[in-house]
Amino acid sequence: MNKTKIICTILGMMTLPVAAQTDSVSKNVQLKEVVVAGDMVKREVDYINCIPTPKQRKHAHSGFELVKNMMLAGVNVDAENGVITTPVGSATLYINGSKASVREIATLRPKDILRVEYYDMPTGKYANDKAVMNYIVKNYTSGGYTQVEALQGVGYLKGDYNLTSKYSLGHYNVNLWAGSCVQNPKVYGETTTDYLLDNPIHKQEAAYDTDMKSIGRYVNASLSRRTERTTWMIRSGVEVSTRRDDVLNGSLVYTGYTVPLLFTNNVLEHDKTIKPTFSLYFNHNFKGEKSLECSLDGYYARNTYKRNSLEDRAFLSDVKEDYTYLNFNSSYVMPLPKGHNLTFSLIEFLKISQDEYRGSSPSLQHLRSSESLFFVDYAKRWGRKVMLVARPGVSYLAYKLRGEQEVTHLAPRFYSMFSWSPNQHQALQLFFALGNTFPTLNTVNAAEQQIDRVLVRRGNPTMDNSTLLGPALTYSLNFKKWSALLSANYEYMSNAIANVFLKDNNRLINTYSSDTRYHQYQLLLSATWKPVSDFNVKWEGGYDYYRVSGAADERLGCCYARMEASYYLGDFSLSASAQTARKDLMGCQERVHLPFLYDLSAEWSHGNLSVVVTARNLFIQGNERTRSLLASNYQCYGRDVSERDNSFASVKVAYSLDYGKKVNHSPKYESKAAESSILR
Repeated sequence: MNKTKIICTILGMMTLPVAAQTDSVSKNVQLKEVVVAGDMVKREVDYINCIPTPKQRKHAHSGFELVKNMMLAGVNVDAENGVITTPVGSATLYINGSKASVREIATLRPKDILRVEYYDMPTGKYANDKAVMNYIVKNYTSGGYTQVEALQGVGYLKGDYNLTSKYSLGHYNVNLWAGSCVQNPKVYGETTTDYLLDNPIHKQEAAYDTDMKSIGRYVNASLSRRTERTTWMIRSGVEVSTRRDDVLNGSLVYTGYTVPLLFTNNVLEHDKTIKPTFSLYFNHNFKGEKSLECSLDGYYARNTYKRNSLEDRAFLSDVKEDYTYLNFNSSYVMPLPKGHNLTFSLIEFLKISQDEYRGSSPSLQHLRSSESLFFVDYAKRWGRKVMLVARPGVSYLAYKLRGEQEVTHLAPRFYSMFSWSPNQHQALQLFFALGNTFPTLNTVNAAEQQIDRVLVRRGNPTMDNSTLLGPALTYSLNFKKWSALLSANYEYMSNAIANVFLKDNNRLINTYSSDTRYHQYQLLLSATWKPVSDFNVKWEGGYDYYRVSGAADERLGCCYARMEASYYLGDFSLSASAQTARKDLMGCQERVHLPFLYDLSAEWSHGNLSVVVTARNLFIQGNERTRSLLASNYQCYGRDVSERDNSFASVKVAYSLDYGKKVNHSPKYESKAAESSILR
């Protein structure tokens, strides 16, 4: 077997994990010189050890881009939105075994990343994650840096500007993040709606001029301390976001009345959120490879939402919301003799919202929701070839709407995995999951919103808890120049949430029902070819099929394909990617058709300065997204032509200034959208 030798000589001391089943921060040995011999992508019993090449490091400027450059079969990276997807779901992000945010990964310097551990069968402290990307990075104890980066779009208003600063002193690290982003793509849209009442009404609307400007700003700071056995972190900040979705010029026609009604289409929709945030993290490693990890994340959000639809009279929605969110996670890892391992996990979610509805349908809503989960994870390994995982658990959900009785659900949860690796090149994995979920908060309230002269939207506080069932299978091959993965998944959901439309004299009531059964089948084949280190290609093809029955009745099948390629030449790199048009089913009912998309990018990187030029959908102007929703009393068809899906270019410049001894880049803070229980 041909293997690539990687010789890493470190002048000081270097830390590496000593066993595959041991977390990278829980047990260490000190080596003055390390020689690692093996393939760049090596299969272990429960994870894949990925060592990037020098060229993959040089032409990446974040942890996301580094994983994208490695082109792992079955792993897809959306670097712009900070999402890594795998055959079993989105990957949770870690740095040296500590959970990380999207911004932390976005500003990791690839030259400081020793390797990436991709856990496709997470156990131990990762037991509650579907998949894990754990970045093993060098640790520094002195010095700092300040980095500025700016992205400017050409074609429509789009900008993203960030400043990150870090200073390390001994075991302590101080971080500061600040940034602002803005975008305003123009959208031309047409929508046809049929209200199937006793006297059917047809609605035709078009938007010729839109204002969809969104602005986000954030400032955040953290203090952390890391020693051989203990790590803790405190982080706090504030985020402010505003969004408007205004139709400034359009047409609106109703037919089905005595005479057609013609109006100028004018809809003003504004959102604003002010959100202070905080986060606490603690991890301690005991003797005997035992470890305790706890985290607390929370925020308070002041959300405002206003929608004004003007016909011959105004239909106004005006909502102010106070929203509090808390999430507590704790896990205790206890290794046992002879390859056995136990992990105990406790997770708690608390959400409290108070909404004041004004406008056409005034009301006051108060909703409290909590969910407690407890899991015991048992893992057994037989050498480096076979592993079995069983994860029984229980979930207790309670939510109460003011004026209604409290709703509680106690449900079992179970997850199991089996892996067989006959050799280091192959792996067969089987998965089975039994879980539950509950209706989103913005559907279980009793609020009512008048959308137009016919349609009224109303929540439903009496829906049932949903049960999920999902077996899956994957088979993977990994060699030096090529790798492949075949994945098959099935997901079933009882009591899924669907829209229902009820007649009420001359009105149509849009509410929600949990009397729905949802089936999804997925088949994926992914292959990567690396004939030389300068040129890498990845292909993917798949088939999705959806079947929904009960309150909604849908059948939808779709084939799709994706391809990406990269070529490296000194300080320059060229890359391209494309994906075919595809169909998807959103929310059990809404059919969405996505257009063919592609992009080309060229990059120059030297030292601490990098410039990236990206062109998306060059020479394409007719891309459109279509959507449709068909129900017994309601039918809606729409199409949108957006500047986001047509010709667009951007230039990104990043520069960092190091002072003192060079250190790894600070985690860069990620601004996440606040949850909301507002009915809209």
